[in-house]
Amino acid sequence: MKKEKNRVNKKQKLYIIIASSLAIIVIVTSGILWLVQSGKINANKDYKEPLNKNFSFLVENESIELKNDNIFTGQYEIYQKLLKEFKNKKSTLSDPYVVTNPFLISPQTALIMFNTTKKEKVTVTIKGKHNDDLTVNFESSKEHILPIYGLYGKYTNKVILTTESGEKKEIDIKIDDFAPTENAEVLENKIENSNGEFYFGTSSLGTGNIALDNYGEIRWWLNIGYTKGMTMLQNGHILLSNADNGPDLTSTSGVVELDMLGYVHKNYEIEGGYHHDGYELENGNLIILTSKRGGGSLADYVVEVDRNTGKVVKDWSLKDIALKVDPDLLEPGEITWGWINSVFYDKNTDSLILSLRNQNSVVAIDYQTGNIKWILGEEKYWSSKFKDYLIKGIGDDFIYPQGQHSVNILSDGRLSIFNNGYNAYKEETVSCKSLKNNASYAMVYSLDLNNKTAKVDWKFGGKEYFSYALSSFTYSTNGHRVFNSGWHFTDKVNYEDPACTQFSNDKYDAYIIDFDENNNIVNKLKSPESKFEVVKANIYNLESVSVKPKTINVVSNYKTELGKYLIPYEPDKYEELSESEALEFKNSINQEIVFEIHNNKFSFVGYYPKDTSVNVTFISPRGKAYKYVLKESGQDIKDFINLSKLKSGRYYVFAEIDGEKYNIGNYIDIQ
Repeated sequence: MKKEKNRVNKKQKLYIIIASSLAIIVIVTSGILWLVQSGKINANKDYKEPLNKNFSFLVENESIELKNDNIFTGQYEIYQKLLKEFKNKKSTLSDPYVVTNPFLISPQTALIMFNTTKKEKVTVTIKGKHNDDLTVNFESSKEHILPIYGLYGKYTNKVILTTESGEKKEIDIKIDDFAPTENAEVLENKIENSNGEFYFGTSSLGTGNIALDNYGEIRWWLNIGYTKGMTMLQNGHILLSNADNGPDLTSTSGVVELDMLGYVHKNYEIEGGYHHDGYELENGNLIILTSKRGGGSLADYVVEVDRNTGKVVKDWSLKDIALKVDPDLLEPGEITWGWINSVFYDKNTDSLILSLRNQNSVVAIDYQTGNIKWILGEEKYWSSKFKDYLIKGIGDDFIYPQGQHSVNILSDGRLSIFNNGYNAYKEETVSCKSLKNNASYAMVYSLDLNNKTAKVDWKFGGKEYFSYALSSFTYSTNGHRVFNSGWHFTDKVNYEDPACTQFSNDKYDAYIIDFDENNNIVNKLKSPESKFEVVKANIYNLESVSVKPKTINVVSNYKTELGKYLIPYEPDKYEELSESEALEFKNSINQEIVFEIHNNKFSFVGYYPKDTSVNVTFISPRGKAYKYVLKESGQDIKDFINLSKLKSGRYYVFAEIDGEKYNIGNYIDIQ
């Protein structure tokens, strides 16, 4: 049974049409995977909770479920199901249980499961296309649950299992998927077999996460958009941005910790969003680049997040720190003055080293006090009040940072960066032609902090490697370093086209160059996609390039636990309505308004004018109702409402716009 729609005044109807139309556009153009509506059902059929007869109208009407997507429970249920099937199958080496892409987001991986009659080690050999087999030793066990990484896409991979007692089994693992890009072009290769040491890259302008071998072959990728910087963690996991929109257009809502199978172990929500980079301290805490909510600027705020709770335990506002030195440094409305894109903690000096791209400077601040220690940048980008902090470059070949990325302090105290060679100070649109003679370099500086001087010890690059943005210079095992010209203009760029600018140009690629400990190039690739950052690591031993490097010679059986969603601030507060107040929604206007929910984060998809007020009320058939404020008149709409305080159960969703009540025809289930 459906109620006849009541009349909607013209102003409210216009707002709803605008909001719903924009919501549809957002969903279609951004390719959002969340299922906003999972299909119509008769809600009364599967409703099993106690029912307050006064609220039977909720279950009598046709409703659509807003699926409360939760990657943690979804992946953990898959894991439990796989274990159960494995035990039921009683698989042996002669007939192992093989599952490709077990957790759905890492297509070129698999799990191989089988039992042996006694505890013994197993060696896995993944046959390479170029006489470059990947060999891995697994721990002694009777029950073998082996994660398989580094498979080729759109290819039938041959994998050989060899037990300690000498038994062998060769199996074929067919991978149907291939990354939405091409293999990299090999320009130079002196590495015969990397044995799992791949070039891991991130990009927001192509395949979000990918790993290439020294032959340019794609050996791993994720089919979900975890982009920007990456950090290899001490526990062998990887830290990436999550895929949720943050509070501004260039941020995500936080970071995720996951393994190579694509299993997400933790999601850390960051109140100001995640910008560009993160760093793991030796105690496990995370240093995250973000923005301060309500701070009036972007990407100039740094927080330390407790690894276990997700709470912020320390913070540094670069804007406040700089304005303490000179209150007049910034012009009114200058919101992107700093744009921190890289962070490193130097334990020898207890300092945070920060790349302030839009100041063309690297800045060191005291971890404890936040005070500035030194600045490597040209004097013209700072006022005279900063002169005591400025490091002066010496030597005929000295080049100051410009638009730089990827800061690092080496064990001997030297500073390395990727110097983009692009003036990002008070950035404006410029023609491609004006950038034709710019040059980018990987650079290593010697710093004399007593005399406030610096000199260039080593550099590599030039015009042919110019990258106006992105890019990295990172360190691997055995003294290897990887140069990544990540937003390189291709030879197809028409520099004479007046419409071509650094922002509009869509012809870019990336050069990835591997140097050994003697500065010899041992591998050189040309990727068809841009790369924000590239890190060389062993796919079975990511911790080898973590803040405390560790070599893993024997890999453990795969096991995992339910992932955690960690949020550093309190869930939104609600107003509990009386039964009579809740019953006022019985005759609400039927109107479709698009919302979405995942991980108990409930958000509106679309737009409302500034002077509109929006409340959302969740009513349970038990008669309980809870009202949340989504938008106050004159204020911006909230990014989302955190519903973690709601008790488990089913709730029907009603919107209240400028006092008018609407039944949007949806319900949610809170676990």
